Amino acid sequence: MTKRHGFLAALAAVIAACSSSTNTGTAQLVLAPLVDSLFIGDTAPALQVTYYDASGNIQPAGTVTWSSNATSVAQVDPVTGKIHAVGAGTAVISAAANGTTGEALVAVSRLLDLTILLDTVYLMPGDTFTIPVSVRNKAAGTPTVWFTIPASQAIFNIDSAGRVSGIAAGGPLPFIAHAALGLDTIADTGWTEVVVLTDTTGGKGFFTIYGSVTRHVAASERALNYPRADLSPAFRLRSYVTQGSTTVEAVILTLMDPVTAPGSFVIDSISPSEAFTTDPARSPVCYPPRPWGTWSALFSTFRLDAVSRPAGHLGITQVKPVTGGQAISGSYAFFGQRTDFYTDPLGGVAIRGTFVAPLITTTSTCK
Repeated sequence: MTKRHGFLAALAAVIAACSSSTNTGTAQLVLAPLVDSLFIGDTAPALQVTYYDASGNIQPAGTVTWSSNATSVAQVDPVTGKIHAVGAGTAVISAAANGTTGEALVAVSRLLDLTILLDTVYLMPGDTFTIPVSVRNKAAGTPTVWFTIPASQAIFNIDSAGRVSGIAAGGPLPFIAHAALGLDTIADTGWTEVVVLTDTTGGKGFFTIYGSVTRHVAASERALNYPRADLSPAFRLRSYVTQGSTTVEAVILTLMDPVTAPGSFVIDSISPSEAFTTDPARSPVCYPPRPWGTWSALFSTFRLDAVSRPAGHLGITQVKPVTGGQAISGSYAFFGQRTDFYTDPLGGVAIRGTFVAPLITTTSTCK
């Protein structure tokens, strides 16, 4: 397994420190853009600085001192704030003024850069899934992208276009994505595991988040067909991570209809007030207003949440009987908006996942 597995949060602390609320009772220094991207060798002017006093009023920032936490990635002039990109990776750019500090993130790409956007895939035998990738290049032209398997194995196949097919239980085993443009070539490694459930335990999944937060998370999976408060049938998929008895991170998807067969289902939008209401009569699970999705994560000193925007999807590729219920497999992708940056486009996150999950049907009325 690669270092990407488990918890990665390149932006978590930065974004939490840069809350969009400026009337917090403490002074704040807010940088914009919150996230910026450069190629190696690029330079960029100083980030925009806005200083808010403890009452939330904008005041002159005064003298600003700049620094970078990763000078091998991005160097910043301590006086002018000018940024110079020197190596691939991410760097936190900090500005200090009036006794407070603001932070933003700069991502630096190689001149030809390739990222597998969902670098771990869970399938059942017979499933297929096309690996999503992002390719960035500074030079003119369109890179060629292709996929290979580094060693012979009988767990899965992948074609040159990145379409992976599950064959038999096993893994995780690697696949490699390649990109080339002229004499420049680059590669990135991902993983596939083929899972066969025999009962309603042991669901596995993986999701990634890109945007104002970056996450690569291995998760447990559970799916449920259940009656809503009005007794109409509904469906919920939960991809979650626990520490002890506490759920510390989760992607939750809810549909207005039960899942009984393979298909593609739309994920619509939900607002923060709908998703996180404390009124049980408006619960988005028992009274779902429409198909929706959320992501939540607990860190040591703060929590982040994102709610779905329109035009997401949940795909169910197989529904199989197992002891005590059924097993399902599939994938999802939706665009989320961070609730602490709900009106800021830079607070958006792209959420993708694959899963093999037990599916339980319950007759207990949602309350």
